[in-house]
Amino acid sequence: MKKAQARSTTCIERALATGVALMLAGTAIAQAPQQGCFVRSYDAAHLQAHPEHGVAALRLWFYSETNDRPSPAAIIEAQMADQGQGARDGVGGQTLTQDALCEASGDCFVECDGGHFEAQSLADGRVQIETSSFAIGDADSCGGSSDLAEQSGTPTTYVLNPAPTAACETLAQIHPLPGPGCYGIDYSDRGHGQGLLALRLLLRAPQPGFTYPVAEGSIAVRLPDAARAREAGLAGVRVSLPVVCSARDGACHSSPGDGSLAVVPMGQGLALSTARFLVYGPDSETFDIADPTQERTRHQLRLMPDDACRGME
Repeated sequence: MKKAQARSTTCIERALATGVALMLAGTAIAQAPQQGCFVRSYDAAHLQAHPEHGVAALRLWFYSETNDRPSPAAIIEAQMADQGQGARDGVGGQTLTQDALCEASGDCFVECDGGHFEAQSLADGRVQIETSSFAIGDADSCGGSSDLAEQSGTPTTYVLNPAPTAACETLAQIHPLPGPGCYGIDYSDRGHGQGLLALRLLLRAPQPGFTYPVAEGSIAVRLPDAARAREAGLAGVRVSLPVVCSARDGACHSSPGDGSLAVVPMGQGLALSTARFLVYGPDSETFDIADPTQERTRHQLRLMPDDACRGME
């Protein structure tokens, strides 16, 4: 349909009046919000009046994954109340986070079928998100610790206010990654190695163009002929798999839901810790390199000669 070449003064006035009315009403714009910080907190009176509401406060950081082209993503943090889904899921008082990848339309989703929310910019600068299912918390496995939706399958809406970037400083923080190289440690026995005899982490140089630097690499472990490794059918086996490490959270991941490795540079080495990280044998056997008797398993890796990581390229 061709656009009219001219409009009467009356039509223009009506259009302007309609636009002002829509802005005053906070009309939603169907697109991903611009990079920035948005927050919302609910006081005791609000929570008391809405016992089904299990979120006490929200912080939402929108950013672009890449520097050279728009690639919207989001990090959301929820302080859970001891009511509603917070009480139902036993996470009242906890602070839960989740990462999401977003479309230009504002549809943001969690990996491994963790649900999604629809984000829309309001004309008054606020952001509205609506979800019927969005897993939050427990980033090391699929499913999350709780849900932003008060009842799964029923839409829940939140409206957040724009805030200075400093209000999302901990969400937007860049966590430095160790430099490229071969890192590792060898243990004299499985007791000292917390179930491992050797551990190697090979990191390549970060890829250019990412807001949060990303480095690819691989991890390899040598398992003893005893205990958990034997039970898993991986006694005496050396297994390796690729990882991707991001300065977004300072962690290395393999597949969604298989856990993560937190890596912190320390001089000529790095500190590695994990609560859950699965490695796989040749016949799909699985082994969690985290010691089940510890909340987090920790290893101190030193920079080693490149040939110590031979075969991991």
